[in-house]
Amino acid sequence: MRTEDIRYLQLHERLRQGQCSYEDYELLLTRVVGQPTVSLREPPWNQAPMLVFRNEIRTQLNHRSANHNAVEVGTNLILCVAQDFCKGKAVEEPALLKKLLELSDSKTEHLPSLLPLVPGMPVIITQNIATELGLINGMNGIFKQLVYDLDSVSTDSLSNTFPTNVQYMHWSKSVNQKLNVILKICNRNLSQYQ
Repeated sequence: MRTEDIRYLQLHERLRQGQCSYEDYELLLTRVVGQPTVSLREPPWNQAPMLVFRNEIRTQLNHRSANHNAVEVGTNLILCVAQDFCKGKAVEEPALLKKLLELSDSKTEHLPSLLPLVPGMPVIITQNIATELGLINGMNGIFKQLVYDLDSVSTDSLSNTFPTNVQYMHWSKSVNQKLNVILKICNRNLSQYQ
């Protein structure tokens, strides 16, 4: 993405040369979330990509964004809950389940314990799934539909991050189900490949 803001381009040039000024500092402050001039509820900030230093912050931002998207479109949030296994059996002990669900995705092979989804929300594919179909790392898409089997999910071990009108389901980490979700996210006509 190329910037057309001349003032910002000049700031970058001075930054490369180590010659920034106080005015440059003030310009950068206008782009920091939390400043009076930046509201995540208004364009262009409500559509801007966020850069964060830690996965935990990214996860919190994604959860808040999903909650906000659900309210905006007037639908229930779909929350996919990881189903963890130990020695081939599903983990059911509440204290252990709670601990596993609270783990950062940096400790779970980058698979989230809680995956909030709202039809119509923007998503980014983070793996090369099918390069011949264009389902590649970094591709932007819109989540359309989730195909799943209904099962019961105990909410006793979940945090209160999400509202009460959430639809819970188990998030299977199998490749086939992931691909099914991703095909729906990309909203492509893939009938010729099935």
